[in-house]
Amino acid sequence: MKNCIFTLIQFLCLTVGIWAQQHSTCDGSRYVTSVFTSVDVTQGVLYGNNNTISGTNQDLFMDVYEPTGDAATNRPVIVLAFGGSFIGGSRGDLDWLCRYYTKMGFVAVTIDYRLYDGPLFPIPSTATMKHVVVKAVADMKAAVRFLREDAATTNLFKIDPNLIFVGGISAGAIVAGHMAYLDSTDSYDASIGSLITSNGGWQGNSSNNTQYSSDVMGVLNFSGALVDASYIDANDPPLFSAHDDSDGTVPYGAGSATIFTIPIINMEGSGLMHPEVLSVGGVSELITIPNSSGHVSYFTGSSSWEDSVKISSCRFVNDIVCPQSTDLFLTDKQELYTKFYPNPTDGDMNIFIQNLASKYNICVIDNMGRIVFQDKGINDSFYILKRNNFTSGIYYVNITFDNSKFDPVISKIMIR
Repeated sequence: MKNCIFTLIQFLCLTVGIWAQQHSTCDGSRYVTSVFTSVDVTQGVLYGNNNTISGTNQDLFMDVYEPTGDAATNRPVIVLAFGGSFIGGSRGDLDWLCRYYTKMGFVAVTIDYRLYDGPLFPIPSTATMKHVVVKAVADMKAAVRFLREDAATTNLFKIDPNLIFVGGISAGAIVAGHMAYLDSTDSYDASIGSLITSNGGWQGNSSNNTQYSSDVMGVLNFSGALVDASYIDANDPPLFSAHDDSDGTVPYGAGSATIFTIPIINMEGSGLMHPEVLSVGGVSELITIPNSSGHVSYFTGSSSWEDSVKISSCRFVNDIVCPQSTDLFLTDKQELYTKFYPNPTDGDMNIFIQNLASKYNICVIDNMGRIVFQDKGINDSFYILKRNNFTSGIYYVNITFDNSKFDPVISKIMIR
C-alpha cells in the first residue's frame, strides 16, 4: 500500500528546472514512498579535524545510512546536523530521521560538529556563540567536501555529487542555513567576517580537501534561523522549512535565540527566511505550526504534524531530483480521467474516476500542510468526501493508485 504523499510545490508547479533530463534513479515511487525496508549504517567515518572553542582538538565523524540492497550507484544524499543549542547533542540523535530518509531511497548522513565546550555559567556571550557557529559551519562544509571527494575517488557511498542537500534541527538547522546562504557576496557584520577569516576563510579549516566544492542543492530547515535573512540571494539553493509560530527557543520571525531561556543572539527565523527566498525569485516551502510556543513540536512523539512535515520534506527534495514539469519529465505512465464535483461545494464533494483499473488511496491536506483525511484500498469509481469531515476552507486532494502505471491525481478543492 502506498503511503499518503503530497506536496504543494508539485501542485503549484514550483519545480526547479536544473536537469535537462530525468535523473536515472527517478521511478515515480522512490523518494516519495518508503521503498526500502531496511538500512545499512556505516558508523564513525572520519571526515575532518580541528580545535574547539576551548582549544581542544576534536576529530569529526559522520554516520552514513544507505538503503539495504539498493542497486543505484548515484544517489542523492541528505546531510543532517543535530540540535542542542550548540552546547549539547550528538550525531546519533538523528538516527531516526536518517533511517526515515534512507527508506525513502536517499543516502542520509548525520555529522559531528564542534560545540561550545567552555563553562556554562556565566552563559557564553553573543560573540562567543557566533564563533561557535562559524566553526560548526566550517565542519558541515568539510562533510560535504568529504562526500564529493569520496564520489570522485573510492566511491564507497555511491552518491551523486551534484545532488547533496543539507539540513538540521534547531541548532543544526542554523548551521545548515548559514552554510548554504552566507557567502562573500553578502553584507555581514565585520565581527563575523573576522571570525570567518580566522577559521580558514569561506571553506573553513576542518579539512584540507578544499579543491572540492561545498555547494549544496537545497536546505531542509527544521526550526532554524539566520543572523540576517537578507543573506539569501537569487542564486542560492531552495529552502524547505517547518517552524512553530511562537517558538521561544529559535524565533519564527525576528527575535532572540535562547539558551536556558536566556537571550543570546538576535536572529531571523523561518517566517522571514521563507518570504526572502520568494522575494529573490527562489523556491521555498514553509509549514507553520500555528498557535504553538513549542520548539520543533512537530517531531515530538504525540505530534499530528510529524508525518506531514517529513513527507513534505521528501517531496520537496524529490521535486529537485525528479522535476515534474512536462517538458522535463519523461514517463510511460497513464492518466485516469478524474472529476471532482461540485467544486466549490457547500455539501459533499463527489469524485469520479473513469475506467478505473486499480485500487487507490485518497489523502486530503489542508492549507497548512496537515493531513486531515485519508482512506486506502478503495475500489469504486465513485467516491464521496463527506462534508461533515471538513471545516470550510481550501484543501488539496491527492489520489495515488496501487498500480504504479497510473499517475497520481492532485486537485485543489474548496469547501464552503
